[in-house]
Amino acid sequence: MLGGLGQLARPDAVASLRFLSEFVNPPSASTASSILSSSASTPHSQSSNGTSESGSTAPATTSKAASARTKLPLPGTGPSHVLDCGAGIGRVTKQVLIKAFDHVDLVENSAMFVKQAKEEYLKPEIDSGRVGEVRCCGLQNVHFEGTSWEGRFDVIWCQWVLGHLTEEDLIAFFKKCQKGLKPGGLIIIKENNAKTGIVIDEDDSSMTRSDLVWKDMFQKAGLKLLKEEMQKGFPSGLFEVKMYALEFIA
Repeated sequence: MLGGLGQLARPDAVASLRFLSEFVNPPSASTASSILSSSASTPHSQSSNGTSESGSTAPATTSKAASARTKLPLPGTGPSHVLDCGAGIGRVTKQVLIKAFDHVDLVENSAMFVKQAKEEYLKPEIDSGRVGEVRCCGLQNVHFEGTSWEGRFDVIWCQWVLGHLTEEDLIAFFKKCQKGLKPGGLIIIKENNAKTGIVIDEDDSSMTRSDLVWKDMFQKAGLKLLKEEMQKGFPSGLFEVKMYALEFIA
């Protein structure tokens, strides 16, 4: 959710598609390439979505493992699938994920948002078959093993939702994701970053973690960081937003 800052939707989507393009071959009918080519003039001011906090611009970091990686979907696995976690009414699905993947499933905790996604915002994509299951469920209660989502996804996408999970629930969720991914699949995270430690939002009890805290969570969950990149094109004076591409350590 953009917290009333609707003007951030385009730079958010463009940055996400750029980040994904290093790991995923989009469907042949996708408009992702045209969106990326028209975004060369996107401003490079730094920051994010949420409570005010200034920060400096940091360059993207890519490991050798990321640069040498074969793009998803893997050969022989058929159409690409992505799970949108904490999807709200489906803004990220419609503006980003449907352009980069053949099929999108969603999980969202709010029954009101699920209803709006199904009956209004994503109805054309559902009717066309591009959007599949929309589960009404909190991430701490989502299950992959033994369901239709076991081994289904090339990417599990988490944006502006993980701050609602405690450390214990977050690590448990990451570990469960391994059962939802295809071989070689990725978890991609896009979240606010505090400068240090953890900042608590007293209004909704959410947590904004620092980069070091995020990386500690990744390590505890058995995840390897392939690439990290700061969101550009947002106004200054907000939390920085960072994207992380992760895979499970073999």
